[in-house]
Amino acid sequence: MKLGFIGAGKVGSAMAILLKQAGYEIAGVASRSQTSAQKLALRLGVSVFTPKELSYKSDVLFITTSDDAIASVAADLARQKAIRLGQIMVHMSGAHTSSLLSPCAEVGAVILSVHPIQSFASIDQAIALIPGSYFSIEGDEGGYDFAQEIVKKLKGKHFILKSNSKVLYHAAASIASNYLVGLLSVTQELLDTAGVPNDVGLQAFLPLIEGTLENVRKLGITGALTGPISRGDISTVSKHLEAMKDLPQILDVYKTLGLVTVEVALKKGTINEEQADMLRALLK
Repeated sequence: MKLGFIGAGKVGSAMAILLKQAGYEIAGVASRSQTSAQKLALRLGVSVFTPKELSYKSDVLFITTSDDAIASVAADLARQKAIRLGQIMVHMSGAHTSSLLSPCAEVGAVILSVHPIQSFASIDQAIALIPGSYFSIEGDEGGYDFAQEIVKKLKGKHFILKSNSKVLYHAAASIASNYLVGLLSVTQELLDTAGVPNDVGLQAFLPLIEGTLENVRKLGITGALTGPISRGDISTVSKHLEAMKDLPQILDVYKTLGLVTVEVALKKGTINEEQADMLRALLK
């Protein structure tokens, strides 16, 4: 099967390089940015084409543009009659379903969204992180075999996602990744306010963060919980709230996450319902 890539950003470039390494033939590259397209084409040893030309040459066409451009690229290809019956069309957006490619489905293509559950800061980082990752697969059942095959070639794991669940799935990914960064920003602000030297600050907390993630990996979310709420330590939580009274935004974050953590502690069984009620009253 010949694979074409429209879009030469981080994910598209990494996937093209990795799939070539896995033995697939890359038909070529197309991109709005000729510089990016030429750079990726040189790395792959292929040519740069227009999207229409590339579609004619590809059995599977990956549209790895920005999310906002996917639908218009698909519509243009369908309008130009550049799609053929049974051709597989794939986008890799986490936020959107395969329905962005529906103009291609209307002329006989098999449409899929295949999303690697990872965060990428650069092409080379994406190449390093994609293998072994989990992928969500959503779209036409007729494309599942291909999607599962490429995930297997990348030594990854997969699950099938229903189309109507994609938005909640992406919200979960945003919380797990983007909001974690936001939470670390809150941590940094508290450390700054506490007078911890800036060159120490978050660096001193990274082993704690990494250790917590390792505990989650080994013990699960509930099993990994420690700290004052897990112990039902009302006085410590009260002191925290008092110390943050002049930091209203951070106080709101602390209270909201504290209420969530009370429920986890209850599931773990380290506090009883009476202690949970006292903590809820304090945090509300």
